[in-house]
Amino acid sequence: MITDAGSESGRMAGSGRDRSGKSGQSSFPNYSKPTSSPSEADKSTDQDGLVVQRQGSLAARSAFASLPSIGVPPAAPDGLTQAMLSVQRTLHHTLSDQVTPLRLAGHLSVLLIAGVILVLSQVKIPEWELSLSPTPQPTAIAGQGALAAAGQGDMGLFDNASLRRSPVFTFVDKKVQQEAPRLDIAYYTVKPGDTVLAIAEKFGLQPETLMWSNSIIEQNPDRLSIRDELRSLPVHGVLHVVKPGETLSDLAGEYSVDMQKIVDYAGNGLAGAGDTLTVGRELVVPGGTRAFVTATPDYGYGSAYSVDVPDGAPQGSGNFSWPTAGYISQGYWGGHPAIDIAGYIGESVTAADGGYVVLAGGGWHGGYGNHVSVDHGNGFTTLYAHLTSIFVTPGMTISKGQEIGTMGSTGNSTGPHLHLEIRYNGVPYNPSSYLK
Repeated sequence: MITDAGSESGRMAGSGRDRSGKSGQSSFPNYSKPTSSPSEADKSTDQDGLVVQRQGSLAARSAFASLPSIGVPPAAPDGLTQAMLSVQRTLHHTLSDQVTPLRLAGHLSVLLIAGVILVLSQVKIPEWELSLSPTPQPTAIAGQGALAAAGQGDMGLFDNASLRRSPVFTFVDKKVQQEAPRLDIAYYTVKPGDTVLAIAEKFGLQPETLMWSNSIIEQNPDRLSIRDELRSLPVHGVLHVVKPGETLSDLAGEYSVDMQKIVDYAGNGLAGAGDTLTVGRELVVPGGTRAFVTATPDYGYGSAYSVDVPDGAPQGSGNFSWPTAGYISQGYWGGHPAIDIAGYIGESVTAADGGYVVLAGGGWHGGYGNHVSVDHGNGFTTLYAHLTSIFVTPGMTISKGQEIGTMGSTGNSTGPHLHLEIRYNGVPYNPSSYLK
């Protein structure tokens, strides 16, 4: 029989058994005969034949049952899964933030407004003119006027003074009311800074038309002067003054146009091709052209110079630099074989390329005023006109970028600018194509 002494000393270490106490106050568990037969691994029999469950087996089961289960760590997610999780976290953060939806709505609103503006900018809306006009007075039918007057007199509610006409809003398409094309010749007074090209653009004409309509600039547009009065045609073409014996057929041949165009132009007031032309009569020749007659003096562009080629004169590179600061006030065109660079009086003017000075003179000189001509030794020559001052003399060698004078408005000029010409073997070329 297994007994318990009532103390911890009564337990034998390493015995593998738990003994029960007699008093029933012991902290050890009580053992009794099992109600069912345990397995052979979980039971043993002592000397008295009592079956005692092994404490180690039960204790181990209880202890391991209370511990959390230990599993195998999951495998790391692949790239696609990680990307989906990242998107999910971002979306959750965005929706949970109260500020982000407001920003998103603001951005979408701006994009929507920009799209509407872009669409409306491509829609051509007709021009409408709003006008106010009184209500038209109705036309009275015979017999109704007297009846209405009698009725109003009987009613005594309304009188003529209390009845006012309501305004009527009328929308009129401006395209329907386009002004008729101009048929008369317009006049323009030249102002400081004007050029033939700029004046022609104001009237929507080609500069040649302005030249061929005014004798003062017909041969040289640079002869334009302040307070000159120019005539501007309504259309592109030529203004012709009839001479003795001329016919419409003669005019058509001279300006290379169909005679019927001259007749059909309403501003000429011609009844037909057989009309007799009176001497001194001005006729507009629509689409007419004529040859340029330029009387530009030779300022060193000929084969003979007044100076010999100096020893050691540098030969130009053929690459031209801008000779001064400013903006192009008049470009290169048929009647103006140069460009005008407008700026300030006294602005430095330098040689566009290396060479030697051929001419350097002052005065009128056909309208050029103070000017300098440079031979670059490779077929190219350059001319700098309307200078205020000149710093070089004929026969002097110069290098590219060397100062030769200052900008001015001498000669025939409407304002301070540099008149620049570039010629090759005497033939003028557009300087804008060479300057770098």
